[in-house]
Amino acid sequence: MNFDFFRTKLKWRLATVAATSFIFVSTLGTLGYTVAGAFHYMASVVDDIDDARAVTAAKGALRALQKQLGATVRDNAYWDDAFSQMSGPGATDWATENWGSTTANYPLYDTAMALGTDGKPIMAYHKGEVVTDPGFYLGKLAQVIDAARRPDPGRDGVPVSFIETQDGIAIIGAAAIQPSAFEDKLDYSALPVLVFSKQLTPTVVAEISATFTISGLALQNTVDPLRALHAELKNMEGHDVGYLTWPHVAPGTTGYLRVRPTVVGAGIVLILLLTAVGGAGFMAFRSISSSERRSAYEAKHDALTGLLNRVGCFEQLEKAVQSNILGASLLMIDLDGFKPVNDAWGHAVGDELLRSVAARLVDHLPDGAIVARLGGDEFAVISRDQVLKDGALAARILTSLSSPFVIGGRTIEISCSVGAANMSEPGTNAAELLRRADLALYRSKDMGRGRSMIYSPSLDEDAANTSDLEQELRHALASGQIRTVFQPLVDATTREIRGVEALARWKSATRGDVTPEVFISLAERAGLIDQLGFEVLRLSVREASRWPGVGVAVNVSPLQLRNPYFASQVGDILAQADFDPMRLTIEVTEGVLISNPDQAKRAFKTLRNMGIKIALDDFGCGYASIGALREFGFDRMKIDRSLIVALDHDDRDGAVLHATIALANALHLPVTAEGIETEEQAAAVRLSGCDELQGYLFSRPASADQITQAYFAPSSRLAG
Repeated sequence: MNFDFFRTKLKWRLATVAATSFIFVSTLGTLGYTVAGAFHYMASVVDDIDDARAVTAAKGALRALQKQLGATVRDNAYWDDAFSQMSGPGATDWATENWGSTTANYPLYDTAMALGTDGKPIMAYHKGEVVTDPGFYLGKLAQVIDAARRPDPGRDGVPVSFIETQDGIAIIGAAAIQPSAFEDKLDYSALPVLVFSKQLTPTVVAEISATFTISGLALQNTVDPLRALHAELKNMEGHDVGYLTWPHVAPGTTGYLRVRPTVVGAGIVLILLLTAVGGAGFMAFRSISSSERRSAYEAKHDALTGLLNRVGCFEQLEKAVQSNILGASLLMIDLDGFKPVNDAWGHAVGDELLRSVAARLVDHLPDGAIVARLGGDEFAVISRDQVLKDGALAARILTSLSSPFVIGGRTIEISCSVGAANMSEPGTNAAELLRRADLALYRSKDMGRGRSMIYSPSLDEDAANTSDLEQELRHALASGQIRTVFQPLVDATTREIRGVEALARWKSATRGDVTPEVFISLAERAGLIDQLGFEVLRLSVREASRWPGVGVAVNVSPLQLRNPYFASQVGDILAQADFDPMRLTIEVTEGVLISNPDQAKRAFKTLRNMGIKIALDDFGCGYASIGALREFGFDRMKIDRSLIVALDHDDRDGAVLHATIALANALHLPVTAEGIETEEQAAAVRLSGCDELQGYLFSRPASADQITQAYFAPSSRLAG
């Protein structure tokens, strides 16, 4: 019985051990299976998260490219100068200089086209070369053009998509060339269109890959969703024209496969690895979150200065407006003198200057003020404090930028213009606040360098009035309402007529006589100065043809000399009128010395080769130096009227006049004295060395018929 009992007991123990072992092994197996399944699941989740991150980053990269190109198209197409130039005879040359030539090395686009209302190219360049093949864009360019001509009152609706070209897939943006401010009455369907595009070359794709941490990024025409991740490139109709593809990195699966043997072999290691994988998952999640935050930051910040960009600025402005803070204000800042710095010392110095300006604005503005760079040399400040009643914040900005900057051992002085607008009433939206600040900035720049202007409703009235006057001037130029009068230039000794100065006059049908100061300045701003200047020249030489041997002087704006074809067009007008070039004198003011001086010197050389003389007008009221007088080689100097008037009030001013004339004589420059009204003034300037006089003492500006009657008619006592 005992043997049977022990045998039975041993069987129970064996059964118990077996059962325990089975349970233990089963538990370990189940645990191992569960742990392995958990690892596999976590690996799959990490893979999915990484895939989602990569897709989000790729789509974010495409959106960033579209926003950049859209902003570039908007800045160039919504431009008053471009709008006026593209309707003029020099549209192709102007477009080539401003857009076509930049395609050779501009980072945001390598193709630029300006298309006329008939759809034909006014200008077309690709990578610095003229595009001769009309089929360069293989995609549906017509849909892009149609979208570009849709009215854009919000100024943020520039269409940007992707398109097939002969060189591959490109990102393309287009907009109708129009005024900076939206105009309801403008027929946008009849406007020329500016097209910018950028080829998605391997270099561009590689930059996207590096910037957004997407390994193996490639541009493909087709995609297998099971083998690669992708982001669609859609055309204007929403159809796929290509794909950005990249392989599944699968960081979770890779890690799981590496630790699986160890997990199977040892439970402790399994637990440790579970912990490690959990940590790795957390790090992967944190990396993805960091990448997303970085992408969001880059989309709203300027890469050069680190400030908010236009998108980020408008977002902050909308938040301030939505908070209904009546003290919220927007200040637009435009740097005065930045372009000459960029042209003289290069983009590297220009970029460093922009960074220094950004740092100085941040340092000098009160806490809570938001500083942004909108593009180029334009900045903005958003403030929630009520500081605009006395312009304190605008004054602080002007003061902060008035001190010189030291960059690379160079001392650089610039200034700025400021336009400000505040939310003075509930319901003002961000776009309206931006429009008002921009209008105030425009007015401050119109007043001169280093000025500020706070928006008031009168600016809208002035802008409307200026717009109306501009349209009247366009009509006047088209209908021949511009006329010329002439003021004699007489010999200082004999009082015989030597020549005449042509002066432009305009009598508006609705406003009466408009002063030259008003309509010439308006023509310069509206891009009409070439048309006005050549019309005055044409009228002047036609009238002067009746006075043989008498010279005629015609004033030219410094802006006209920016036209590379100015000299040749002058020659064409003289040839058409059969007018001797040696009788013509071109008068320029001292502004030509700083407004594109190299181009001016080239124009002067061509004009002199024709026999035309160049005179420096209004000397003594500006900044011309002796070096500049020698460098430009003027043929005559005209003394500003202010120095003549001063003769009657202050002996010291008389000494300045005598010294000025002596300087001209030392440089062998003949001198004309303007504004002579009395015999005493005439005698004084003649004795000082002036050989030619002009002023009311001899004649007020008169019509060509009156000049003929007074000086050239046989019965005239002044004739001969």
